[in-house]
Amino acid sequence: MEITVAQNAGFCPGVGLAIKKANELLKQEQPVYCLGEIVHNNQVIQDLENKGMITVNSVEEVPENATIIIRSHGEPPITYQKAKERNLKVMDVTCSNVKLVHDKVEREKAGSFIIIIGVKNHPEVIATFGFSGKNAAIIGTEDDILDAYQEYEKTNLGSVYVVSQTTFSSQKFDKLAEEIVKNFWEAEVKIDKTICRTTEDRQLEVKKMAKEATCIIVVGGKNSSNTRKLYELAAQDCQKTFYVQTSEDLENILVEEKDKIGIVAGASTPKEMIEEIKCELERKLEGSGSSKKLARI
Repeated sequence: MEITVAQNAGFCPGVGLAIKKANELLKQEQPVYCLGEIVHNNQVIQDLENKGMITVNSVEEVPENATIIIRSHGEPPITYQKAKERNLKVMDVTCSNVKLVHDKVEREKAGSFIIIIGVKNHPEVIATFGFSGKNAAIIGTEDDILDAYQEYEKTNLGSVYVVSQTTFSSQKFDKLAEEIVKNFWEAEVKIDKTICRTTEDRQLEVKKMAKEATCIIVVGGKNSSNTRKLYELAAQDCQKTFYVQTSEDLENILVEEKDKIGIVAGASTPKEMIEEIKCELERKLEGSGSSKKLARI
């Protein structure tokens, strides 16, 4: 059996920096509050909460004068205003790529209708929408394009500026952008593919691995949008594609000793978890005995 771990598996730079800063802050003071899940990974969150971090769903849950973390997904302007009103100390670890998108839509919103391609309820998309002004729409599927166009028709704007959730599927973005251009034919449409380079590299690598491997193991939190996209991409080309969160999830997955296994992971998956999955695969297969052609792992 051959096991290959994707080169781009694990924390992206933005997530890695957010976790590092959170750990540093927790050494200085406790408790520290985090607005929403700092990353979409239960194990990482549990580790930080054991050190004194408290995850909340709204600014109103945080005591006045306390410290709050704005996670890498970012937050809309109203959140910063509410934090100021409660005199909160803010550690803002919004990913630099996400901040760049915020700057872009703020610059363009005066003269353009803003379209954000992404998952509607994703925290990053909600944050970007908050910076986009009153003439904006979110498109996650082709069905959303007509609704966006109807909103556009209510304005006197002649141009449309399209950006993306930084972790969105590159393939889906290209398809939706093409349809937007067709449907907004009378407008000047500017497409700005703001998917971060790390995300694109990760998706390209997964596509390549899925064509070469006989089995793909995707590691990450079930509520991680970017990990879900990796699973969907791998499943297009590799029939034996599995989505796992911990080594315990490997129990009922069947592989053959001749399998060529690829391990990929989302941007919120720590290296330690990837290594644990790899070691468990090796251990279980070795324990199955060379005479067994099929190992339950």
